[in-house]
Amino acid sequence: MKMLKLKLQKQKNTEKVKLGFYPYTYVRTVVMRSLLFNKEDYHKMLKMSFNEIVKFLQDSSYKKEINSLATEHSGSDLLELALNRNLAESFKKLMRISSYELGLLIREYAKRKDIEDIKTIIRGKLTNANEKIIASSITGAGTLSYDFLIALMKKESIEEILRNNNIIDFSLLKNAMKDFNEKKTLVGIENALDKYYYSNLIKFSEALPKEGELFRNFLLKEVEVLNLMTLLRLKKAKLGKDIIKEFIVPCGDKTKDAKIMSLASVDDIDELSIALNKTEYKDVIAKGFDDFKKTSSLIILEINLYKYLLRQSILLLHQHPLSIDVILGYMFAKDIEVRNLKIIVKGNQLGLSEEFIESQLIFE
Repeated sequence: MKMLKLKLQKQKNTEKVKLGFYPYTYVRTVVMRSLLFNKEDYHKMLKMSFNEIVKFLQDSSYKKEINSLATEHSGSDLLELALNRNLAESFKKLMRISSYELGLLIREYAKRKDIEDIKTIIRGKLTNANEKIIASSITGAGTLSYDFLIALMKKESIEEILRNNNIIDFSLLKNAMKDFNEKKTLVGIENALDKYYYSNLIKFSEALPKEGELFRNFLLKEVEVLNLMTLLRLKKAKLGKDIIKEFIVPCGDKTKDAKIMSLASVDDIDELSIALNKTEYKDVIAKGFDDFKKTSSLIILEINLYKYLLRQSILLLHQHPLSIDVILGYMFAKDIEVRNLKIIVKGNQLGLSEEFIESQLIFE
């Protein structure tokens, strides 16, 4: 493992990652993509009872995980665990059927799930959540094993968790940890984790050959959307401009970074709305801002921005079916599918209306 990390570090800093043509992996990924649910599938599930949803998922690509967990778990706990395990197995399958070079790319991208799992653990630790609840929310779909994450969950403090996280060196979290000790909020720590992940992935993408150009562009777009959502949330919370700028994730493109910093300098969310109406996101955000004015909720805005990203990932899948882009497009779409299914399951269990649940889903 240590040698792999050293080799990866060397490649990221000094060498181009050499990517060949891997039709076997690409075709297998296209087949995996064909198993994802579409709009009609979601509409069917929205009209089902909980037991019907379970049966529907058992007849799909989630069958193996549901059946293997059914002897020890039931109800929504069963589906939550099965969805997480299926996501993890899907990503690990990609690694198994990929060359060493492709595997490096997949691992770097999959580290987003490590970051999400670490956030889940420290949030649970802060709120003294039941370990069983935390464990059921951990995906183990990144580079860290589920067993390692469970061991991390059992550490006595948030600092100890971060010191032993195996993803980011604790020295890079010291300022965020100091902020946590003073304010008892995880915002600084979570932002530091996000900045580390995206800055590392962008740096890695720069080592990719020409075949990785579309992936780099998609990644820069994802960072841009992430920053827009951060701006919306922090402007809504009426935080100061200088504080907001600290939460921006730089992408390394001077023009794009300057553009997002200029948006961070506007006075409030209304002015941000006016500024965004002059960008390519005008049509994406229009409905969301109308809803925000009525409800003071950013949910529709955020969902529409995620739908925009999903459309970008679909372009990667369909326009470049025999390239690395199909792999990253699939991983993004699969992650969204699992998110959608969790929302449907929880919404059904809570007795929420079909219309409300659908409004929270991301699909084309």
